Amino acid sequence: METRVDGRSLRYQHRRGELLEAVAEYVVDNGVASLSLRRIGDAVGVSHVTLQHHFGTKEQLVEEIVEHLLGRTLIPKGVYTDGIPNPDMDLPARLRALWAHLTSPPGLGDIRLFIEVVGQSLYGAPECSPAVARSMTHRLELIRTNLISLGCPEEEASAFATVLLATIRGLVIELLATGERERLDQAFEIAVENAERRAQEWSGG
Repeated sequence: METRVDGRSLRYQHRRGELLEAVAEYVVDNGVASLSLRRIGDAVGVSHVTLQHHFGTKEQLVEEIVEHLLGRTLIPKGVYTDGIPNPDMDLPARLRALWAHLTSPPGLGDIRLFIEVVGQSLYGAPECSPAVARSMTHRLELIRTNLISLGCPEEEASAFATVLLATIRGLVIELLATGERERLDQAFEIAVENAERRAQEWSGG
């Protein structure tokens, strides 16, 4: 007996990365509150069986989406090449590139989704909690490594990375909530100036 094949399931048969990108864009636009594999499959044009094949459970898919989105959001073009920080960019330049990327329409969409995922995790949503924990750990390490490459002492890097991450995240969330770009741009510049003064201390400047 011939096995019937759903033509939709062949659409991304050997293109998992493209499927993840399509799913991620759907989730950015629609959030995770009422997410289901069947609903995502219908939206991106594959069967829910195909999603299970590529990503496993809904929980695993959400975790991978968060990693994917925050990976592209916190690594803006020009700051990194093959995962290595650009040695020609000082700390203020890297922070400003990150701010410009985060506050662009795609960046704000990604951060809005992350805020929702964090909120869901605080209420114990099993598909969100692991994604949030892993994401925060990975992003903190990314910034920590970046700071060390700029001369930050290793014993200070984790704490300083935490301050920078919390400050920028808070400013972006307020921008999403209020839309007051001018005020928040000014607040960001104050944060950059403070970080630059700290960086000058590392080199004895």
